[in-house]
Amino acid sequence: MTLDQIQEKLDKIEKDSTLQNLIAQANARYILYNTSESIDNFPKYTIRDDKLNLLAFHYLNLGCRFIENKHSKDGIFPLEKGASILENVHGSTEVNTKLGNYYGLISSLSYYVCFQYSKAFILIKKIENDTVISKIVSLFLGRNYHQLLEIINNMMVDDIYLDENLSKNDDELESSKNIYEIIIARSLNNFIKYFYTGDKHLLELAKSNLQSLKEIAEIKNEPDIWWVIRLLIIITDGISQASLWNSLEKHFDISVGLPRNYIQSLTYKKYGGIYELFITQRNSLPLVLNKENTGCVVSIPTSSGKTRIAEIAILECITKNEGSKVLYIAPFRSLAYEIENSLDEIFHSIGVSVSHLYGGSLFSKLDEKVIDESDVIIATPEKAKAMLRGNNEILNQIKLVVIDEGHLLGADKRLIVNEIFYEELRYFIKQNNGRFLILSAVLPNAEDLAEWLTNSNENVFRENWRPSDERLGVLQWNGNSVDLNWRSTDTERNSFNPRFIVSQEQPLKGRQRRIRFFPENKNQAIASTAYKLRTFGPVLIFVGLKVSVFAMAREYDKCLIEENDFVFKNQNDWKAFELACIESYGEDSEWLYFARKGILCHNGDLLSDVRLPLERLMNKEKPRVIIATSTLGQGVNLGISTVIFSTLYQAGDPITSRDFWNIAGRAGRAFVDHEGKILVTLDTVGKTNKKITWERNLIFNYFDKAKIDNAQSGCLELIKVLKSVANSNDISFEKLIELIADNNISEIHGNTEAINNSLDWIDDGLLSLHSINSTDNNYDWTDDYFRKSLAYIQAEQSEEITGEEVIQFLKARTKGIITKVGDNREKWNSIIKSGIPLNSDLQIEDKLELLINIIQEHLANEINIDTKIKLLKNIENEINDINVLSDEFIESVNQDEIRERWLKAIPLSEIAPLDQATSIVTKYYSYSLPWVLNGISKKLKNKELIEEAETIEELSILVELGLPNLVSVKIYQSGIRSRSSANEISGLYDDELWDKSIKFYKNDLIRNMELYQDLLSSEAYQWLVLLSKFSKRETIVLKPISNFIFGDKHKTTNRLDAKIINGKQYLISPDFKVIEDISGSDIDFSSVNDVIGVYFDYDEDDEVWKMINLNPYLKFEE
Repeated sequence: MTLDQIQEKLDKIEKDSTLQNLIAQANARYILYNTSESIDNFPKYTIRDDKLNLLAFHYLNLGCRFIENKHSKDGIFPLEKGASILENVHGSTEVNTKLGNYYGLISSLSYYVCFQYSKAFILIKKIENDTVISKIVSLFLGRNYHQLLEIINNMMVDDIYLDENLSKNDDELESSKNIYEIIIARSLNNFIKYFYTGDKHLLELAKSNLQSLKEIAEIKNEPDIWWVIRLLIIITDGISQASLWNSLEKHFDISVGLPRNYIQSLTYKKYGGIYELFITQRNSLPLVLNKENTGCVVSIPTSSGKTRIAEIAILECITKNEGSKVLYIAPFRSLAYEIENSLDEIFHSIGVSVSHLYGGSLFSKLDEKVIDESDVIIATPEKAKAMLRGNNEILNQIKLVVIDEGHLLGADKRLIVNEIFYEELRYFIKQNNGRFLILSAVLPNAEDLAEWLTNSNENVFRENWRPSDERLGVLQWNGNSVDLNWRSTDTERNSFNPRFIVSQEQPLKGRQRRIRFFPENKNQAIASTAYKLRTFGPVLIFVGLKVSVFAMAREYDKCLIEENDFVFKNQNDWKAFELACIESYGEDSEWLYFARKGILCHNGDLLSDVRLPLERLMNKEKPRVIIATSTLGQGVNLGISTVIFSTLYQAGDPITSRDFWNIAGRAGRAFVDHEGKILVTLDTVGKTNKKITWERNLIFNYFDKAKIDNAQSGCLELIKVLKSVANSNDISFEKLIELIADNNISEIHGNTEAINNSLDWIDDGLLSLHSINSTDNNYDWTDDYFRKSLAYIQAEQSEEITGEEVIQFLKARTKGIITKVGDNREKWNSIIKSGIPLNSDLQIEDKLELLINIIQEHLANEINIDTKIKLLKNIENEINDINVLSDEFIESVNQDEIRERWLKAIPLSEIAPLDQATSIVTKYYSYSLPWVLNGISKKLKNKELIEEAETIEELSILVELGLPNLVSVKIYQSGIRSRSSANEISGLYDDELWDKSIKFYKNDLIRNMELYQDLLSSEAYQWLVLLSKFSKRETIVLKPISNFIFGDKHKTTNRLDAKIINGKQYLISPDFKVIEDISGSDIDFSSVNDVIGVYFDYDEDDEVWKMINLNPYLKFEE
């Protein structure tokens, strides 16, 4: 059959509306099976399973023919469609179909052929195995390689599979069956051994054997096994194409060094080894790693493998640029922690150091020590800005910048500040011949960002593929029941769960007289639906207000009448959360009460000490439900199967389409969920049909991904607003430019302060750019530089403003800044390094002499925590009125008491009852004030007042974390995430400032944990135990085997494995050409038997067999 004929047949069935309707019905029915709907409620389907089976195999055949004719891309669509038809008919555990296990096996194999490893993995787990072949193929698809190799090894020494016995067997059926079994077993063995070693010969041998086996099946006319073999042959080519070895060989020398070690760090992971790249990851690499590009924007859905792409880009940067560093910018602290854990898990074992810079916007000597030891630096934009402004040496080493959640741009103050920082970063990365990698799951206008940061709008990789499907639906509450209406391709029938939840009368309790029903309102209906859907996996309920989180949790709690407290599998993660929660909120907090029931709550008020262990629980565990506002949507990796939107509003305003998909996209876990379910609530109670229709259409608009909001330049929006303000006051744009250049803001609008504050967001960035671009205070650099800014690029697409007007504005504003600060470059440098907004910096400059006097007076006296608290109070009194602090400063009758308790590391649960204490601690002491103090320190350093500078630098760190000394700070940052316990443990050491590193304290505490037990309270010791457990890396230490000789076996193979099979000691070659029982040998192989990654290779020079180790997680005794 020619390619044209194959395509013609495919087009014919694709255009057959009757056949396509049958497929749509099967899909709709499968949805209902998967929501455990009663068959009595099914619509009247007109489908027949036997016809669908035939249709599925027709699709599979066309797909295979494309691939066998070297047109793999064309073959994937019909193969995946055939696989999905078979799954829709036979894949539900709710029904038993004729030959369902066989069809399920074929479906799983077909998914694997299509590189849909996750779908193959999930489906095969539902299949019951009644033959040897289905058993071993299922273990392969289910990635249970350890058990599979054990079975294969036993088969290799089983007499019935020996060649001489196979040829002597008079039972032709039995003999054929055994031949099929042993050849397929050998082939699967070769697949796995290839994954671990990269030996291409193993794949070639597997394919050759399978092709011979296929010919046998054809001759014997055995279509059932023929289909299995046919798909395995195609899988052989797919493995060759998608494996880590092949994917990375195109871009790296994988024979030695970091690239080879990186592959082995993935393949030899004890849990969840990685052997292939997703199709999105493979397709992205030519663009991401292209030497001709200055970067790439990668826009792919959540769970499609963005972090792995970043890993490979990092690997390339470090491999090809010796001594370079990578800056990974994560927009939120919680995401930064998650990225650190993810990258460190892989890179640590191959000697690449990954560090996360803790804290907000300050950069200290502690950070410098961390950076010196790091190859990859993870930081928030604010922290990165503080670091790079404070250390040019680091700046010059950065060759790659990864920006995660790259869509986070806009008119918000923080986003504008970050955008101007990226404009600044763009200069230095160009100077370093470096690259940008921007990652996002929701970025429809990726070309704008590519043109901005990589100099070409063609440097975009975009794909919609994801490992799990998305199922969209409406949760409709009518006051009596909940209907789930699912979107379906079956246009003739709705796919819905009618009366999924029914309101039921509740028994009267105590003095109750009014008859009550449950659920009786929208929140109870949502909670009940979430509770019922928990059987598919964890559910996330999105709510629009902070107060709604606990309100929804209380309703969900009512569903747990007969449930016990929830048991978390990882008790270390739970204990860390529990201890942090008790210290921050007390034993009786709702956070802890609900968490103990498997109800994890999250909103913007969460304290960071509690947020981090809570998000780790959300990521690693399977709670009953997660209830959260949109603060959880950005970046945090959640293990959830279903998302329910209780509302499409956030604090009264409609959420953006981008935010909707940021949250919705987290439904569906790779290798766990075939599909992620996304439900939006529609409350019809008391509403007219017109209103209901309007709200339903609104929901459908959110479902349309084509309507996701573009990422917009906040700087451009700021300029457009000021242009509009000027225009409303009859001020032309030319006059506005003149006023901005003269720094004459008052003539633009009466509210001078508001405009000044808005310009303040960009001023220090513009000053920094002027400082590095202009040597003689000439402003011409702005013409070329800002022509490549995001604001210019998007202004060229705007009808409200032109790109030239953007350049004129930014040039004028730069002139205005110099008018304001003068032309003294030392002063510029002081402002830039402080990292504080320009207006606030100038206010500090006016107070600097007074502040110096206060600090020097402090240094003239005895220094202890009480005098440090007094120093802080005196400085606060002088600087609280500066712009950047006045917005955050909160008056309290307990101001002095809050300050003292905070710096003395008193648990927050004991500080919180004081007036305004929580707000003061979280907004003022933990963020704004230490930022300003750190800026003051840099100014003092600029004046060469070193002792004064170090005093304030120390104070800024102590204020940020609420600790009394730097030893306690280092202990806290080493992993003791309790202020009171870190302070207590610091008493074990002499006080010191900058000499010892965080790593020193971490290693000492773990090494001497038992010695310190009697010196610490039980709470502090519990944190010490957790530190030890969280820091423990699973490195197995084995006894080495000495060199040995082994007859002439090296003439047959150059590699051997040691294995115990049925109690006997064997040495076996990877391809089983050598299977030697050596039970009588004097050599003890027990330490390395069946250990993956340990082999014996023949050394031709020394003529001996030598042990080698490819597994980076193994070590051998010295």
